[in-house]
Amino acid sequence: MRTLVFSICARNYIGLARVLGQSIGSGPDAPDFRIYVAEGLNGDVEPADDLASAPDALAGIIPPIEFANMAFMYDVTEFCTALKAACFQHAFAEGYDKVVYMDPDVFVAGNVGEVLDTLDTCEILITPHLCLPSRGQGARSDQGILATGVYNLGFLGVRRGQSSARFLDWWHQRLRTQAFDDHYSSLFTDQRWIDFVPTLFPGEAVRIWRHLGCNLAPWNFHERAIEEHSESLMVRPRGEPSDLASPVRLVFVHFSGFDFRRILDGTFDQRNLEDAEDFQDLAPVYEAYRSSIRAQAEQFAYHLALPYGFATFADGTPILPSQRRLFRVWRERNGDAARPFAVGPGTFHQALKERGLLARSSSADLAADKATIRTIAQPQRLLGRARAVFRLLFRVLGRARFFLLVRSLNRLAHVEQHYETFRLDGASIDRADASGSPN
Repeated sequence: MRTLVFSICARNYIGLARVLGQSIGSGPDAPDFRIYVAEGLNGDVEPADDLASAPDALAGIIPPIEFANMAFMYDVTEFCTALKAACFQHAFAEGYDKVVYMDPDVFVAGNVGEVLDTLDTCEILITPHLCLPSRGQGARSDQGILATGVYNLGFLGVRRGQSSARFLDWWHQRLRTQAFDDHYSSLFTDQRWIDFVPTLFPGEAVRIWRHLGCNLAPWNFHERAIEEHSESLMVRPRGEPSDLASPVRLVFVHFSGFDFRRILDGTFDQRNLEDAEDFQDLAPVYEAYRSSIRAQAEQFAYHLALPYGFATFADGTPILPSQRRLFRVWRERNGDAARPFAVGPGTFHQALKERGLLARSSSADLAADKATIRTIAQPQRLLGRARAVFRLLFRVLGRARFFLLVRSLNRLAHVEQHYETFRLDGASIDRADASGSPN
């Protein structure tokens, strides 16, 4: 029976994904390992047995024109996740029987064979973010997990079968156009779609794996504790009674949200969950991961420095997140663009240029497009000024009109809602024909 573990990443995370590959191990019983590189392989990335060019490998599933439109429409994280179902389909078409996806920032600390053996019991194997009904909440709140999905798609196991084939087809059709990180639209990349899986597919085909040693991650550190045994690390519930009381072997850890450049310097900085607690029993896990990264420090640092291959137009102008969102609406209404990254007459770039929507200062425009409450300088001062404006509006508009305005602002805060403002439907943008070729 042929088995494969794969990951998907942009070129800058190849070194990180190779740390994952090395942690899986080698030998006659080890699964094959592959990294699908989202931008493909070029002069900056040397061909290797563990690398697959996503544009080339997936061409029979995602035609080149559609691939280019997806690459333009999505940001790097959205795009890599949007390719996931197609990568599974590609692997099964090559003859694999069991296929496991792991994020590049996963580290196998135990025996991956436990995952592959568990796939004998199901066709679709998923792990929840949380396994225990804790009285407290972790660094990511329960509401935060509800917003991003019950199950974590840093891991997914699939075995060849009729149910899994139907699942991958259903999932891929949605990821082609709806893999955005967009809470307003109730979307979170490829992940929230998996909430449907236990009810859409047969119960005997789907297994929700409440294994405390699988997908140990910052959002569940508060519910799982590490114990050092003579030959392995074990995981048990942290402090509260549970039906999962017996310790189990640690299989893999998901180092999501860490600053990987700083790990080279020996520091673990959690960027996404600023209130994450530093549990001392996790030290052996951190040390094992740090040692594995440092063992490949030169290659790791080289790849981290590579720019994202779909970050700019053909002339080097940066593509801003707001431009990708406007293109999302244009594509929904008009179909695929013939040359989404091109410049000159008949291009999306030209339409943006004519409307004053291109970046003028790449760093400043990009920072503004990506701004959050955590990145804005002096956010409380800015919010204070905004509240002063709203108090004035309340006095001018009156209660009814003021709250009507406030309710409207939630919708207007999304770039897509301003598509009509810029009249992009009137732009002369070349479209691909029905065959997927430029007109």
